[in-house]
Amino acid sequence: MALLSGSGGRKVFGGFSPGRLVTARVVKRQEDGGTTLSIGGRKISAQVSQPVAEGRTVRMRVTHVDSSRISLKQLTFADHPVGRYLMALRGLGRKGPFQYLTTLFGSVFSKGSSTAQQLKEKLQHFITQLAVKPGESTAQDLREMVRGSGLMHERQVLDEEPRENIKSLSLKLGRASEEDEPLSKTVKALIDGIEKLQVVNRATGEISGRFLLPLPIFMDGRLTFGQLLIDRGEERSASEGGAQRMIRLAMHLKLSRMGEMRVDLSLYKGAVAGMLSVASKEACDLLLKEMAGLGAALGEKGFLLRHMGVQEVEPAELASGSLVDDLVEGMDRLHVEI
Repeated sequence: MALLSGSGGRKVFGGFSPGRLVTARVVKRQEDGGTTLSIGGRKISAQVSQPVAEGRTVRMRVTHVDSSRISLKQLTFADHPVGRYLMALRGLGRKGPFQYLTTLFGSVFSKGSSTAQQLKEKLQHFITQLAVKPGESTAQDLREMVRGSGLMHERQVLDEEPRENIKSLSLKLGRASEEDEPLSKTVKALIDGIEKLQVVNRATGEISGRFLLPLPIFMDGRLTFGQLLIDRGEERSASEGGAQRMIRLAMHLKLSRMGEMRVDLSLYKGAVAGMLSVASKEACDLLLKEMAGLGAALGEKGFLLRHMGVQEVEPAELASGSLVDDLVEGMDRLHVEI
């Protein structure tokens, strides 16, 4: 947590009583730790105990105001209603709760757990069929993956013949594996992680339309996992056709040819724009060669490629990144700054 203090006093910071939440934008950061913040259009000089990048918007709580200064505390995951779930998800890394599937699929249940073994194989087959297949999958396949995750909502549970999904199969496997204690713990951790992610998705979805999902990828005969962030955005009025939404997608994954990769896309009124971030010059060059083909492929599906950038990012930064941070960043009640 960072503690900040700046000059100004009660007259300048009228209304900023202790306990109030404020949004501060970092205008300038100096090597000695001095930082210029903009709060409600007012600029103050402050000392920051933890570096914050210029241009970054940070959520803070006012802790003290007197005649000479204002002090603020930077918010963390723990400061939010779903903070403990966010902390747990961040700790699970990019695979999220699906990290337990890697252990589960590589294990064999005891001889007395034939039903559990069959359900495990069924779950593995289901996820493999559902997984995104680079170079083959379409937008419809991606939609099917989202629906089949069981993470977006549980309305289907009330249907007479509910559609199978990853969560429902995991719950069945949990009941069937109770006698096999080591693997039963893995299944329970999987289910617990899925439910934590559902709690977070419900909170962020209601406020900003953002949802985070583990992204199964089947490539080179192997099942791996990345992350997918869906941002349904806000409705924008349009002169024709009623309201329009700008949809944003972010994917964080690792591909055999590209290595670590982040994909940020936006879609508005049929136009696609985005940025592809990779960790090597070779991957950058390869993507740039594919740009013409990407534009043609999108055109065949009725989309216009407005802009697609490619950038090289430090390997360590890309490898350690997680879309859990993006899930809540910039939201009034759920903004997180670590």
